[in-house]
Amino acid sequence: MSHPENIFGTDGVRDRAGEGLLSDASIERFGLALASFVREGVDYIIRTPRVLIGRDTRVSGPRIEALLSESLGRRHATVESAGILPTPAISLLVDKLGYDLGVVISASHNPPEFNGLKVFDRRGRKLDVGSEQRITALYHRVPDFSERRSTAISFQPDLPRRYLDFLAQAPTIDLRGLTVVLDCACGATAPVAVQAFERAGARVIAIHTDLDGERINVDCGSLNPEAVGEVVKREGADLGVAFDGDGDRAILVDEKGEVVDGDEVMALWALDLHGRGALRRELLVTTVMSNAGMESYLRDQGISLIRTGVGDREVYQAMELNDAVLGGEQSGHIIDRQYASTGDGIRTGLAIARLLHDRGEPLSKLRAPIPRFPQVLLGVEVEHKVDFEELERVTSQIRRVEEALEGRGRLLLRYSGTEPLARILVEGPDPEENRDLAESLAELLRNEPRLH
Repeated sequence: MSHPENIFGTDGVRDRAGEGLLSDASIERFGLALASFVREGVDYIIRTPRVLIGRDTRVSGPRIEALLSESLGRRHATVESAGILPTPAISLLVDKLGYDLGVVISASHNPPEFNGLKVFDRRGRKLDVGSEQRITALYHRVPDFSERRSTAISFQPDLPRRYLDFLAQAPTIDLRGLTVVLDCACGATAPVAVQAFERAGARVIAIHTDLDGERINVDCGSLNPEAVGEVVKREGADLGVAFDGDGDRAILVDEKGEVVDGDEVMALWALDLHGRGALRRELLVTTVMSNAGMESYLRDQGISLIRTGVGDREVYQAMELNDAVLGGEQSGHIIDRQYASTGDGIRTGLAIARLLHDRGEPLSKLRAPIPRFPQVLLGVEVEHKVDFEELERVTSQIRRVEEALEGRGRLLLRYSGTEPLARILVEGPDPEENRDLAESLAELLRNEPRLH
């Protein structure tokens, strides 16, 4: 049996359910490697390691959980299940309740046929590269399987309430008088998001709350915020919040139904903290994808930006290194480091709702001063992720695009770490030129034989 050299992408292990890294044999192999890894950090003569597993609503989730739990138990780990809960809930509960490891079975914003495995250390942080390399090495060294044995999984029905209690403490939020529309994407936020906002006093209208794993992320949620926007306009609501399938990101819409992306949310949040003297080091951490208009505006307000590579793990590591309290991505992953170590869509929605309540002004007015430089973002499907520097025609076109934008904009070309895509970002003053330049590069990638 052959395996890819590195089993982790930018956000854990991901594949089509039942195939490749998520075949039954691969899941068992991963569980055995994970159990060996966690035992290295625990004196298992004194106690067995405790692992908390959560999942989203995907149809493949229960089978993956059963296989993973069985293989973890085979190496004497104690497995506890949170059932369907958002990724940030598992991260937080692992940290607060003393688990040795957390695993979330989810493919985040990807379609229902995909699934994945996200792993968190005992502090609720996504694994660092060294830990991923260690697990990968153990994965490749797992011997042929011994006979399976039944493993008891202890379901913990109180964990959703514990998560909601932690949310309510960070900090206490009063949303009385606000109407909020939530789009739960038929995913992991459905069991808890409505309660979180109702506890704070908001009137809540919720859509796509069915725990239907065949519909997760389908024409709903953070990739389709127009759905929540229509309901906001129809109901005269103050705010819309669209989650992705596992709840670690949120895209907001204002009272007019207009999309407010992660850059604008971070800017508003950072300015609020700055005004209250709570933005440590007057610093916001974001990624190379963030809009330069936001960066320029915040700089004028006395707030500096640090940019990282794509992925909330890289953002969090830069936040730790620079002692920043706020960071995130344009896609809606936003980390409040005073509260947690990973993005939490519910927490993000609550924070901006609190801002609206406290200011007494609509979101459209609060966001209006934040400039946006025109951007075009395209995705091109690929079968093979060949280093772009090895593709002569591609590198030549990159140079031509960069020359056309010189001094006026920028080009970013990268492979997605979670999907079979090459992503193109062109940012510049002329939207039509941006589109033409991005399409010229996309067409070249579509016709590059080494990528297909």
